[in-house]
Amino acid sequence: MIFRLGLIDRLKYLAERMLGGGALPQLLIVVAIVLIVTLSGGLAAYFYAPAEKSLLDEIWWAFLRLTDPGYLGDDSGGARRVISTALTIAGYVLFMGTLVAIMTQWLFRQMRNLEQGLTPVTFKDHRVILGWTSRTLPVIRELLEYNSRVSGERRIAVLADDITEGPVEEVLAERWSGAQRRRVVLRSGSNLNPEHLHRVAVRNASSILIPSRGLPTRDTSAASVLSADADVIKMLLSLDAATADMAEKPRVVAELMDAQKIPIALHTYKGPLQIIPGDLIVGRMLARGVLYNGVLSAVKALLLQAGQPQLIPARYPQLVGKPWRDVFGYFADATPCGVVREVNGKREAMLAPAPDYIIGDVDYVVVLGLGSEPPAVLDKPKKRMMLKNRDSLCYAETVERRRILCLGWSSKVPMVLEELAREPKARFHVTLVSSLSAAERQAELAGLDSRWPGQLEFVQGDFTQQTQMQRLQPERYDTVMLFSSDRLGSGEEADARSVVGLMMLDYLLNKLPQSVARPYVVVELNDPSNEVYIDHARSDVIVSSMIVSHVLAQVALYPYLRVVYDELLSSQGARLNIRYLPSSLHRELAIGELQQFVLGENAVLLGVNPNGKEVKLNPRPEQRFVFGSRSQLIVIENDTSN
Repeated sequence: MIFRLGLIDRLKYLAERMLGGGALPQLLIVVAIVLIVTLSGGLAAYFYAPAEKSLLDEIWWAFLRLTDPGYLGDDSGGARRVISTALTIAGYVLFMGTLVAIMTQWLFRQMRNLEQGLTPVTFKDHRVILGWTSRTLPVIRELLEYNSRVSGERRIAVLADDITEGPVEEVLAERWSGAQRRRVVLRSGSNLNPEHLHRVAVRNASSILIPSRGLPTRDTSAASVLSADADVIKMLLSLDAATADMAEKPRVVAELMDAQKIPIALHTYKGPLQIIPGDLIVGRMLARGVLYNGVLSAVKALLLQAGQPQLIPARYPQLVGKPWRDVFGYFADATPCGVVREVNGKREAMLAPAPDYIIGDVDYVVVLGLGSEPPAVLDKPKKRMMLKNRDSLCYAETVERRRILCLGWSSKVPMVLEELAREPKARFHVTLVSSLSAAERQAELAGLDSRWPGQLEFVQGDFTQQTQMQRLQPERYDTVMLFSSDRLGSGEEADARSVVGLMMLDYLLNKLPQSVARPYVVVELNDPSNEVYIDHARSDVIVSSMIVSHVLAQVALYPYLRVVYDELLSSQGARLNIRYLPSSLHRELAIGELQQFVLGENAVLLGVNPNGKEVKLNPRPEQRFVFGSRSQLIVIENDTSN
């Protein structure tokens, strides 16, 4: 039996199609109904309530009663009043109900489309951020702060999946000035669609930043890392397609979680591209903090604290041909840290070079200074402040075997262990505590077991429970690390767990006799607002999202810093370190004297921490401090100085 639609069903289907076609078809249906009701009312009045009027006059009379209820009291006669009342009620439904509803819905849709930011921007020489992640807002803050310190304003265009679901509210919640807020423009669209990329004018951008979306919640498998990095590589492919006909493509800075995917990303985008391995950078920082207590405070001061100096690479023709030992004398309020040169077409950082290294005509000198513009050089070098002493700089007292307790599990744990494994002449006993099974964690560390310098112990349990923490006996360890888990539902939940674990640890350590030394505690967080809960002796906190965001923004502003950060936090070559003065120099000294003394040991003095409580980077040469046994020197040193 063949099913056939009846007349009523056909009319219903036609009406449904028209109602779903937008405001214009909906208005046409209402107009048709108004005409039918008007004709029906006019005919009824002409035949059942006759008056000295023609049929057209009666139709006009019906239309007036339908559209304006104010005429209701002008009619006489029972039949005409009944017809007039029916027309007036129908008018309320059609004009004051249906018509207003259609126009309101149309206006709401138009406002919604405008709020979503689907209109392409017309900017030139601006900065583009693709994606809204935990890194995006800190990157915007960094770029806005840079714009406020230099001449000229650059707009920032952000492309997110849907700006109405979070990004707009987060931007409005920021305490920015009106001028800063106007420089940030949000647009909705897919980062993988070349057509949507034109909404932020990627072809006219000076630089494009791609922060990683991170791992999916409750999943830290290798497949998840691949998925997160695959999105970035697909964005690079979309950018390459959108700029295929351009001779000079925009500069791109992208974050990847797996450093092994860097060659693939470089092959995907044919323009200038810088890759930031976010987890590797944070892992290196944490490892350096474990090896040298005090390094994390210096890193945070260098990367995050407002008002602190920052690394700036620049060319200085006045310094070409000068030896490295003489470069310091040409800066009054900046600290030279090294050079960036090109070797066989690749950039190479040389931090703390040999004193007799000659500055080349294509070398970029990396200086630590205030502001965003390269510090100026003096016409004549300053007189050196020599410090005569035969003793060498000292390292902190080390133990032959270090015991480390790791609480929680994240993708950064393998990175930290990889960096520790590269440290020469060191052995570690590491206890890994997590609710994740030991088999899963061992699988992620499969390539590390054969070359691990020491012992790895896997404990499955909840470190926020007092009984579990007591069994671990944290006082037996030299260092305790709390990782912000990426297996929980949100960064806030992960940070809450880390804070609870820290409070539990602090509670148990405070119950011990004062003669028992407290371990050094390192805490990783996702949200910078949670940092206020951590203020304990012998503890450091690092907000991984802020660190990566800063590096992304800094590399976008100064492309040559990419190789500088690689060298600064590496386990080989020149790297950031903490040194101490010999007892013969425990007195008041000028920074200029220390600079020359440290330079003599093939290192660079970045700053000091005289009392162990406050890091002072880039102090002026004439500043004087009293140094003792606990005073820290923040230096960049080479392997040759060990």
